[in-house]
Amino acid sequence: LREEEIERTLAMLESRFRKMLEMQLKVYDDTRRLSQIPVNQRGNQVVVQAGRLGAQELRIVNEAERALLLLREEGSSVAFPEAVAQMRADMEQIAERLTRTKLDRITLGLEEEVIAALEEMIESLQKAQQEAEERRQQQQQQQQQQQGSPQDQPLVDAIAELKMIRALQLRVNKRTQRYARLLDEPDNPVGQ
Repeated sequence: LREEEIERTLAMLESRFRKMLEMQLKVYDDTRRLSQIPVNQRGNQVVVQAGRLGAQELRIVNEAERALLLLREEGSSVAFPEAVAQMRADMEQIAERLTRTKLDRITLGLEEEVIAALEEMIESLQKAQQEAEERRQQQQQQQQQQQGSPQDQPLVDAIAELKMIRALQLRVNKRTQRYARLLDEPDNPVGQ
């Protein structure tokens, strides 16, 4: 039963993250298109479109909240809920920036980070699904040979957790470098 629950959870999470990725890619494309309009030529139409993009981003935040709830209820993963919580915070910041018509490198950079995070999570979930299937097949073979109780398996393995922690750290490093480049004096140690 635990294995079936893990498989269902992994499938639901992958489906939700794919939906979020699709939505985020659309917002990103529209944000890029709007950001290419020179600031002095942006009228009310751009403000309205940016506001709509902000509302679409909030829908993605709601999906992230549901995924986070699912991960926390499952309880065996530590890095995944943290990564989703951080991604959700980035999405909230994107929504706020879009609502205020801030169509700049920071907003686009945040959107790119969210897209990369979603792709990493989908990849990890696919791998976890594959490993769960292989474990199930191995256990079926073992149960045919001997009767025993299978061990409780975590949602994702320790290696996937470590990779997610590494990805979180890389995102922090990239963001720090991006903000450092926005400074007047990028080599200033105080700014870094």
